[in-house]
Amino acid sequence: MRTPAYIFDIDVFHGRIRDVQSVFAGIPLVYSIKANPFLIPYVPEQIKHLEVCSPGELSLCREHGVSPDRIIYSGVMKEAWDIEEALSYGAGIITAESIRHYELIKEAAKKSGRRVEILPRLSSGNQFGMPEEDVRAVIKDAADRENVHIKGLHYYSGTAKGIKQIEKDIARLDRVISELRSEEGFECGLLEYGPGLMSECYAGTEEACEKKDMELLKEASALISELKEKYPLSIEMGRFLTAPCGTYETTVMDIKTTGDVNYIIADGGTHHLKYYAQNMAMKIPVIEHDGKGAAAEYTICGSLCTTADVLARNVSLEGAGTGDLLRFKRAGAYAVTEAPVLFLSRRLPAVYVRSKEDGIKLLRDERESYSLNCF
Repeated sequence: MRTPAYIFDIDVFHGRIRDVQSVFAGIPLVYSIKANPFLIPYVPEQIKHLEVCSPGELSLCREHGVSPDRIIYSGVMKEAWDIEEALSYGAGIITAESIRHYELIKEAAKKSGRRVEILPRLSSGNQFGMPEEDVRAVIKDAADRENVHIKGLHYYSGTAKGIKQIEKDIARLDRVISELRSEEGFECGLLEYGPGLMSECYAGTEEACEKKDMELLKEASALISELKEKYPLSIEMGRFLTAPCGTYETTVMDIKTTGDVNYIIADGGTHHLKYYAQNMAMKIPVIEHDGKGAAAEYTICGSLCTTADVLARNVSLEGAGTGDLLRFKRAGAYAVTEAPVLFLSRRLPAVYVRSKEDGIKLLRDERESYSLNCF
């Protein structure tokens, strides 16, 4: 197998889903496919909905035959044509991030002859969603329309939130929904809530990372169960479900020392691998290396011509040498799509999946990217 490459373990992915379902007993899960679109064919039926945030992601769902009634068509930027495309495909629910979104959905619903289920997104104070007064205006308007139905609310306040922020989320959602019920007669038929749980990747070992993840999950669940008792609830997750299942493999191509720093130059780099909150590589993710011999500290750099291309600093490796394989663990979320892959026109890595039942399978071979940087 040539490197760099991504390998996604389907057994680990399914195991994490089972763990989350066990803790969030009885609460349906929503998978946000932007976290890792390569896992779409492997999303089990236990995941009730897939959150789709662009026309391209909608096309991926079509390619993989995702049942349209499982799709929640979301995204901060919608146009008339892609809303119409989502309705044509049969998307079960569409989110509205603004009054303009709502008006576009209303027009598309009229054209399609369908009665469309809408989730207005309540803003948490950033560019996503709309303020409470706009949500109220949408609910009022929809009450007089035959072709749209406000099914509930969508709320997500950010990634890597602590328990205190989740407590604030729950208190706000409870207040807003209660006010809408008493003042507008609104019954929330679905609250799609994204708790934004961070998956740990800097705890030193995979076992330690898993322990921290499960502790956070159980603590959050104790709070979120309060919402479950009051409203029909679904939990939207992406990173927390996928991060543990991914490995990014890269090969040591060169080793050199400048001053008192030992540098490894790998054939991959930050254009392929991005960990949330990495802080210019000052945090060390879980890295596996099979070398034997005297240990030394290294700064691991990639193949790009920029001093920013640092994967990790002060990493202790035993007997490191050229040709060695470095395996960066817990890289299943975002890295395959979020990193700046076109910089320097390097090859796109191959993508594999593996499972005990089917072994390893190539999903996408490595590809040259230079053709995307020319006209």
